[in-house]
Amino acid sequence: PTPDPNLKSVIRPRLELPVSTPRRTPRAMTASCFITPALPLAAQASTRAQWTMRASRPSSRRGVRRFGSAGPRHPGTPSGRGGAGAGAGAGAGSRGGSGGTRRRMGDGAAADGGGAGGIAALLGGLWAGYNGALESAPILTKAMTSLVGFLLGDLLAQKLLGDTEDFDKARLARMAAFGFVVHGPVGHYFYGALDRLLPGTEAWKVISKVAIDQIAWAPCFTVIFFSFLGALEGKSKDEIVTKIKNDTWTGVTGSWKVWPLVHTINFRFIPTEQRLLYINTIQVAYNVFLSFIGNKDKDKDA
Repeated sequence: PTPDPNLKSVIRPRLELPVSTPRRTPRAMTASCFITPALPLAAQASTRAQWTMRASRPSSRRGVRRFGSAGPRHPGTPSGRGGAGAGAGAGAGSRGGSGGTRRRMGDGAAADGGGAGGIAALLGGLWAGYNGALESAPILTKAMTSLVGFLLGDLLAQKLLGDTEDFDKARLARMAAFGFVVHGPVGHYFYGALDRLLPGTEAWKVISKVAIDQIAWAPCFTVIFFSFLGALEGKSKDEIVTKIKNDTWTGVTGSWKVWPLVHTINFRFIPTEQRLLYINTIQVAYNVFLSFIGNKDKDKDA
């Protein structure tokens, strides 16, 4: 049949209408970048949730015990509601008890974790503060570190090796002053120069640094130590020289028994800026020996 020309004229304008493309703004494009990749994930999650709900539904077939039933039906309960109610009540009670136990266990674990986390956060804050002080004021920080190390060493020496009833505060102050004035600043420059002279942690460099420290620096350190303490005690020049002659060899050989192994670890693993902290950690015990030989004559006179 011949199509009606009037109908064709009516339909043609509709077919020839231009299709307007929606204008995509930058905001819409940005939103689509985030929303479009998430659509498959959302669909997958929705499908998984639907299958989970279907799997958790109780079966309605005959001969299969319904969800929540507490056993076979008893006389007087034709529909089994009594048994189901009892079973549900017992199940809810057991779930409530186990839930309370789990909550108490969780609270205890959280309390223990919170205490350990607080200590770890405190130590981390102290370590970060110390490293920040090393960057801003390295000499002062190392001087204070040595002050604490020598103070603790003499305190232990007087408590363990001396007379606990006659505590010498002036001696404690002299040892702390040596750590602050001499050991910290001089150690900063000495170990810095040693690392610049022999950079790296190769075996031969570590051995060379230990040899320089113990052969060249240990005798000089011992002489400086006796001279500083003698000057603060008000000794004469001859008394200081006599002290150096009598006890320098004892101090150097005592250093050789402790520091070669300590400095091998020091020069191999410890960063330059933290060497004084590591040394003073070990030197708290070694300073007991230094305090003993440094104040040996005075103890005899007393």
